[in-house]
Amino acid sequence: MDWATEAAAGLLGALFGYWFPSQQHRCYREAAFREAPARGARLFALRAFAMPAGALAAALAFRPGQPGGLASALTAAFCLLLVAVSSTDFDRRRIPNVLVYPGILAAVAAAPYWSDRSIGSIAAGGAAALAAAVLLLLLGALAGAAARSRETAFGLGDAKLILLIGLLTGWPAVLSALLLGIIAAGIVAAILIVLRGRGATYSYGPYLAAGAVVVLLWFERFDTLGG
Repeated sequence: MDWATEAAAGLLGALFGYWFPSQQHRCYREAAFREAPARGARLFALRAFAMPAGALAAALAFRPGQPGGLASALTAAFCLLLVAVSSTDFDRRRIPNVLVYPGILAAVAAAPYWSDRSIGSIAAGGAAALAAAVLLLLLGALAGAAARSRETAFGLGDAKLILLIGLLTGWPAVLSALLLGIIAAGIVAAILIVLRGRGATYSYGPYLAAGAVVVLLWFERFDTLGG
C-alpha cells in the first residue's frame, strides 16, 4: 500500500461522512423521524462529526503496516458502519435495526476473511459480548428503577451494537473495545452531570463504537489481552 491508496480511502470516508447524515432519517422506524431529515445547523453538526471520523478511520485502515487487500477493506467498511451508527445515536438517540442487523450478519459472513483473527476467536467474542450486553441491560434497568425513570443510558440498541462489536473484534480484543467505550462514556457522563445535573441524558453508542474503531484499527495491540 502507498500514500495514494490511503488518501483515496480517506477521501471515500469523507464523502460517506458528508452523504450519510443527509440520508440517515430513512433509517429510523419512527415516522416523525423519517419525515424530518437533518437540515441547517443540525446537518452541519452531524457532518462535522461524520466527515473527519469517516476520513480518518478509512485512511488509517490502509496505512502502511496494515495487511491491505480484503482485510483493510473490511476494517474500513465496518469502521464507516460504526460512524453511521454513532451519527444516528447522536442525532436521535437511536441505533437503527436497519444498520445493526445487516452489520451483525456481515460480521458473521466476514469471519473467515480476517487475516489476524480466527473464527473461534470471533465466536468467543460474540458470546462474551452477548453476556456483557445482557449484564449491562440488567444494570441499566435496575438503575432506572432506582431512579424511578423509564429512560436509561443503556438500551436494546446499545446491546445489539455490543454484539456487533464482539463479532468484529473477537476474543479477547472485545474486552479492550468495551473497556475503552465504557471509559469514554463515563468521562462524558461525568462532564454532563457537572454541567447539567444528575438528570442529564446522553447517547452511549458512539463511545462504544469509538472503542471498537480503536481496536479494529490497532488490532495487533489488543488481541493478546489476557493471553
